[in-house]
Amino acid sequence: MAKSPNRLSASEAVLRMAQKRLKARDLVEACLDRIEAREGQVHAWEALDPDGARKRADMLDKRSRPAGPLHGIPLAVKDIIATRTMPTTCGSPIYRDHVVGKDAACVTQLVKAGAIVLGKAVTTEFAGGHAGKTHNPHNLRHTPAGSSSGSAAAVADFMAPVGYGTQTAGSVIRPGAFNGVVAYKGTYGWADMTGIKAYAPFLDTLGFFAREANDLALIRAAYGHAPADPPAEPPRIGLIRTPWWDIAEPYNRKNIEEASRTLRAAGARVREWQAPDNWANLVQAQHRIMTKEATQSYARERGRSSHLFSPIMHGVMAEGDAVSRKQYADAKKRRRTALAQLDDAWTRFDILLAPSAKGEAPSGLGNTGDPIFNRFWTLLGTPCIALPFNAGPFGLPLSVQLVGARGTDDQLIAWARWVERALG
Repeated sequence: MAKSPNRLSASEAVLRMAQKRLKARDLVEACLDRIEAREGQVHAWEALDPDGARKRADMLDKRSRPAGPLHGIPLAVKDIIATRTMPTTCGSPIYRDHVVGKDAACVTQLVKAGAIVLGKAVTTEFAGGHAGKTHNPHNLRHTPAGSSSGSAAAVADFMAPVGYGTQTAGSVIRPGAFNGVVAYKGTYGWADMTGIKAYAPFLDTLGFFAREANDLALIRAAYGHAPADPPAEPPRIGLIRTPWWDIAEPYNRKNIEEASRTLRAAGARVREWQAPDNWANLVQAQHRIMTKEATQSYARERGRSSHLFSPIMHGVMAEGDAVSRKQYADAKKRRRTALAQLDDAWTRFDILLAPSAKGEAPSGLGNTGDPIFNRFWTLLGTPCIALPFNAGPFGLPLSVQLVGARGTDDQLIAWARWVERALG
């Protein structure tokens, strides 16, 4: 039985459109039908532009040649990312009807490459810890994580093949893990962040959700990056349990170990890499930088509309106020030390294998989950990819995290394609 168009990966859909076996309008309509059927349960969207999406799809279908690598691909845009005609609410009542009037640089980039903006996906308040309205499509009683909750859920529930997210702590990799989709957080600074509401500029990083690792290469192609050559031989993989290994759920620790055995059986050279003891300080360092910079990023909102902040946002402001200049500088120093130590890993390994999250998505919608296995990678600015692998005791997705050296995003994606096939 043929897949409904909305269930295709971006790579599959682009190929079918190039072969004239699929029209962009048909893909858009299939996504809109799915949204109509499921949005009342999943609540992934803050705003939709069905008429605009149809109009653009019709325009693309009239072209004799593809507009670019993402020709005809519907896109979910996290609602801290500006769009020209739809509101950008940032998950806050402060910006309930705020229309920027201009697309963010990253939206312009994908539209030039042929993407179709389907709508704005729910974010937590200012991409922080106060949960939005989105439910996990695998079990509506469980969190989809945050802050890129709507984008991850939309891709997982076949409402859109691709979604934009951002990560300051764990806001791309963890939603990818909880929703069972492929998630990519790029090397820090890899993309223009103009038009994206800042939280902590020293940490904020653009990322994506997709259905398969090959889609990530397609998205990177929209930024002018050529896919890395397929690996000539299996990768050298460092299994890094991290200083927080014991915090992971026992079933998730077993899952990571099963993944390492499976990859070894497929030919990969898998060895353990022990994180330095002083890495235990990196979570605190990341948190101090994040909260201190948040007080600066949201000083205007705090001065004018703090009564509309959630209690969680008030807590972030208080924590940021308590971070001294010395502590902030020390946090950055710890980062530099850890990066120098991480160089040792890249002399031995092509990629590192680590948990994406503590375990399955927790029950309840008020808790978006613990970013403990993401914070330090975000601090270090490394590219990371979450790949679904198995399910937990409640039948919710589990995931593995692949980490590469800074600036090796395209090679990491090539390795992710190999790992995805090996995990099967």
